[in-house]
Amino acid sequence: MFKKYSGAELGFEVILLNCVMTLIVTGHKSCSGNADLMKSIQYKLKLVEDNDGKSDCTVRVPDKVAFMAKNSDSIVNLPGKSVVVYNTAVTNLGNGYDNSTGIFTAPSNGVYIFSWTVLAMQGNYFHSYLDLNGNLIARNFADAGIGDHISGSQNVVLEMKKDDKVSVRIHATHRGQYMYGDSWSAFSGYKL
Repeated sequence: MFKKYSGAELGFEVILLNCVMTLIVTGHKSCSGNADLMKSIQYKLKLVEDNDGKSDCTVRVPDKVAFMAKNSDSIVNLPGKSVVVYNTAVTNLGNGYDNSTGIFTAPSNGVYIFSWTVLAMQGNYFHSYLDLNGNLIARNFADAGIGDHISGSQNVVLEMKKDDKVSVRIHATHRGQYMYGDSWSAFSGYKL
């Protein structure tokens, strides 16, 4: 007479049969390794059985953090140390970027990559830097004083803690004379 199995029991039997067949096929190459494998399988089957066929494991997918913001309008004569506000967020996964203040706040610990681009108008300059919690990290120099329109870009890799703040600011001893908007200038970042 055949025993009637529930779906979970049948799954256990199939897994166990698979493991036994694997042991038979591989032979006695590593008896201690096979014994450890059987103990591991038995333990895992017991966990599933104790939870009515449900796994007690939860898989946590890392939170995605990424933003890209651009300017809709040009910025003219911004004073030194002012935050450059890239006012149109195209992407803002994790909601770390505030397009009203131009400040990105890290939603979690990790390594972040930032880049920003400035297109300066002919005859003008726009000296900026990346600020992390009040500290200058890297500079960007777009000076179109001699030639045609000039673009300046910079990339930065930072290890950040939750709630650390990053922004693009005007160099303390200069003014941001003229930065083109209309999607010519952008600020972006993402978590590795």
